[in-house]
Amino acid sequence: MNKAYITNSEEQTKAIAQSVAKEIKKGGVVCLFGNLGTGKTMFTKGMAEILGIEKLSIKSPTYTYIRHHKIRRQNVYHIDLYRLEQIDELLALELNEIMQKKDDIIIVEWADRMESILPKKRIDIEISYTGDTSREIKITKHE
Repeated sequence: MNKAYITNSEEQTKAIAQSVAKEIKKGGVVCLFGNLGTGKTMFTKGMAEILGIEKLSIKSPTYTYIRHHKIRRQNVYHIDLYRLEQIDELLALELNEIMQKKDDIIIVEWADRMESILPKKRIDIEISYTGDTSREIKITKHE
């Protein structure tokens, strides 16, 4: 699946994110790519709403790269690597372990910082500026 959308508001971005979240409700990896401020965290918040995660618990990172949420009987991992320039061995091991969890939902912001350990089966979301308030969102599903 390869799709591209143009959004002109946060609400439109969230709506696209919610449709992606519905596709991975039984588990999967969503990788977000894009420059600073393009809307990766907003996209994640849109997914979180559909998945049943409290809005306020989706934050940009300070010192925590991985946030774990439990919804019903499923784990959701929100990984945000913005502040990370290089993955050390310990974090790489933890990320590898998380990526093996087929029934869990894993959302990775700044996924380009861990490309070498991303699973082959995933959904890539590339967000880019098209104007002051508009964005292009490209969705690529890898099987």
